[in-house]
Amino acid sequence: MDLIAITMEPPVTIRPSIKALLLVSLMGWVTSCGQGLVEREDSGATRQPSPNLQDRSGKFSADRTFDQWLKQCQNLPSNRLLKGAMPERSLLPIQDPESLTQMLDLFIEQQLNGPLSQSEAWVRPLESKESFLNPSTAYFEKGGTPFMPFAMKLALPPDHRVMFHGDLHGDIHSLNTWLRHLNQEGVLEGFRIASSKDHMVFLGDYTDRGSYGVEVMYVLMRLKVENPDQVWMARGNHEDIQLTMNYGFLREATAKYGPAFPIKRFSRLYDFLPVVIYVGSVNDFVQCNHGGVEPGYDPEGLLRSSLSIAFDPLGKLEQKGFLNAHPQARALMSESGWSVAQANYADFKPLSPTVPKVIGFMWNDFSISREEPQLSVDPGRAFVYGHALTSLILDQGDPSGKKVRCVFRAHQHSSVSNPMMRRIIQSGGVFRHWQERATPNARETPESVKGLSLEKERERVLVDGAVYTFNVSPDSYYGAGNQYDFDAFGRLLLKARFEDWKLQVNQLKVQP
Repeated sequence: MDLIAITMEPPVTIRPSIKALLLVSLMGWVTSCGQGLVEREDSGATRQPSPNLQDRSGKFSADRTFDQWLKQCQNLPSNRLLKGAMPERSLLPIQDPESLTQMLDLFIEQQLNGPLSQSEAWVRPLESKESFLNPSTAYFEKGGTPFMPFAMKLALPPDHRVMFHGDLHGDIHSLNTWLRHLNQEGVLEGFRIASSKDHMVFLGDYTDRGSYGVEVMYVLMRLKVENPDQVWMARGNHEDIQLTMNYGFLREATAKYGPAFPIKRFSRLYDFLPVVIYVGSVNDFVQCNHGGVEPGYDPEGLLRSSLSIAFDPLGKLEQKGFLNAHPQARALMSESGWSVAQANYADFKPLSPTVPKVIGFMWNDFSISREEPQLSVDPGRAFVYGHALTSLILDQGDPSGKKVRCVFRAHQHSSVSNPMMRRIIQSGGVFRHWQERATPNARETPESVKGLSLEKERERVLVDGAVYTFNVSPDSYYGAGNQYDFDAFGRLLLKARFEDWKLQVNQLKVQP
């Protein structure tokens, strides 16, 4: 599990002194990479894509084909073999960071001119739209872009299909394996999605803890650039400059490209990713995000939007307001859970993903069994929610009929075998919480968990009010620590009625 500097007792918050230290360290890192980089990033000028990335009509033109990309990656050592070290520079598929920078520019340009830039797509206006759409400044700078996290709605016709993938953490081999499989299926043609009925949603944590975060981000940006209305990326807790400083991505980027890597501009990419995506059809939606529920945000206005793609700034998160509006919450919790809520819930406007409090969509977790507390604090991490309180929060939907049915997420992984990881693996890579009533036995083993009655079928009927956790890809220290070698993804088949929705869970053997 990834930890941040959260106090060990209420209220849950990152220490301001730690935050200041992190930001000072970051600016020192940028400065040490060369003043020329800072001047180029602060100029505000939009870089022009090079000819090999843009044809005369202005449309995207590949700098390399998918087959060429696979060939360029085939000799990369696995993360398990590297154990945190960097591969030899001669093996890197992106030798010159210029093509990476150009892809980043295309990605950002797409956001600046796409739905995010359309005022009518926002159900509530952004406080500082001009600043938000200015990629030359960052929220961690003095006088820079304010931190403006937002939610997104993606409403699709009933016959569409949505593919979901959990944490990647710098695992390019698993990502390439998945895309190769989709090409073999005919779902993809290279990096392009073949049918307008297919969509992809990534659930956050793309870099850190692996040596190929740069390569993963290149592929994700490439997918988004080539499929702007069909590929979506949620913002995980590692899409935060504070965590990338401590968990490997900045070290990786520095080792590979030094001052040529555009770190500040890269950090702005994160700001264009929604912290939660409500994906659905007709009146039913799945809450798709990295972490957990956030009681301080009510999606009613967003779900009621008539647009198929709509956005809503989180604004002020009203966690105490939730408790006041839902007095039944106290009856659902034990006295200890109610005390946790009273001591830790606050009404606040986020200044960063962790200040003054963590954003639940990016950080929170869920209990495993139905008998565990409805609300507790995992010290050094965030809140842990139980089934009844989660259902109450999901029921905040539009009273006219729009409803959030369940949660698709990732995040809750460990590098050592524990009850959660055992259940994710035994469930084929997608675990539904609260299937068991009793709290996991402290003496259980991976072998004993095989006897549990968990959902393992390839095709599963969704359960109203449930939470589904997607596994982290296997060429990672998570895979090494838990001894699994398969990647998992889900394919959601939408229908007019939620009762007819199906989730197909697929496993792919990864052999780097």
